[in-house]
Amino acid sequence: MTELSKSSQRELARAALARAPAFSQCASATLDRFVAEGTLRIFKRGETVSHRGGPVSNLCVLATGSVEVSATSATGKRHVLHYLESGQLFNVIGAFDGGPGIHDAIAHEETLALLIPRATLLAAVEVEPLLAMAMVRFLCLRSRALYDYIAEHTLLPLRARCARLLLSLVELYGASRPHGYLITLKLSQEEFADMLGRSRQSVNKELRTLESEGLIKTNYSQFIIVDLPTLQAVAEGR
Repeated sequence: MTELSKSSQRELARAALARAPAFSQCASATLDRFVAEGTLRIFKRGETVSHRGGPVSNLCVLATGSVEVSATSATGKRHVLHYLESGQLFNVIGAFDGGPGIHDAIAHEETLALLIPRATLLAAVEVEPLLAMAMVRFLCLRSRALYDYIAEHTLLPLRARCARLLLSLVELYGASRPHGYLITLKLSQEEFADMLGRSRQSVNKELRTLESEGLIKTNYSQFIIVDLPTLQAVAEGR
């Protein structure tokens, strides 16, 4: 990716904007302006894109690659909230209210991002009611996902939470294979445990049980869902 020309990078960024649901009702000229006035940045794997508590001056849209969104406690315990891929965006709250970032964002692989200046975004929202409503819907969807996560975290056993996380990864990154569904996003079991906010040992125990039951397979930072219907039943607590 580092060898791509700036024009090629801009084309990738423009295509990512067109795929983003939050910009589905946006005028084509506005998307062109986002690319023209935005800054293109390539982040290496492990490089920090933004800090929790840091200033937010841009809306970040991922053109290629993926980003890990996480939070770390004062004691150093890290919890991965989710992974974002091409066509997704973050720092939305800070871009609108001018407040600090609410998460840490780290490149999970080499990632090309378009950084849209806050002033450019706000100017577009003022003159495009459909864009404003699309952003409201986007924030509502994120809020619902957060409330669902809180309910799962407090009410469901770890076995069901493991199953639900695997199913959500299938929805986002699943590729059909003759032997099941391959989750193309590479995750170590430690990273998977971080997404659940539990110890690697306890999560690995549940994953080994699911594997021994023939529901999943694990191999070199990849998960394969072998028995999707039964895994869905586990996620529902059955």
